[in-house]
Amino acid sequence: MQLIIAFAALGVLLIAGGWLLRPVPPARFRGARNGTAVVLRPPRGRNAILSAMAIGPTLLVVVVAATAARREGMGTVGIVVVAIAVALGIAVFAYFLIAERTMQVRVDARGVERTDPLRRTGIAWAEVETIAYNGVSRWFFLTGPAGVRLWVPENMAGIGDFADGALAGVRPAVLASEPATKEALEQLAAEAREEDAADGKARA
Repeated sequence: MQLIIAFAALGVLLIAGGWLLRPVPPARFRGARNGTAVVLRPPRGRNAILSAMAIGPTLLVVVVAATAARREGMGTVGIVVVAIAVALGIAVFAYFLIAERTMQVRVDARGVERTDPLRRTGIAWAEVETIAYNGVSRWFFLTGPAGVRLWVPENMAGIGDFADGALAGVRPAVLASEPATKEALEQLAAEAREEDAADGKARA
């Protein structure tokens, strides 16, 4: 009975999480300013949901392992495997929980920088070697010198500032090599200008 309840709970968690994490437009096309930079942030609660989804399978492993241990016992190898699986689950849980507070992308006239719980990655606009847009997952992927790679999700608040920076700073030849990406950037920049105009009318 415990296994049935555990699998049912996991199924509900995955279905609910998948619905909550579906691609959605950014809350705002303009991000919060920090000096000369603009800070882009993911939708509030998104990484917390991923954190919850990570702990679900971990709890299922614990339930299955406890049930198996009661029925048939568990050898040293089994205990080690379960311990590794639980440790990985907790690590993923902690990563996304920390990411909920720390993950951001900073954009300024010089380039773009992404910060997550494990590292900070930046690329100067002039050094961007490729920039591509994934219309299914809805994120931009940039590469730079020495194999630097950087992802920028489209649903981040402030994505319009990223689009402006990329269109102004990335070399024309690089943009021209990816027409669909350039079109996506231009569309986001246009929507950001529309938001600016709407905000101006609201303040008038």
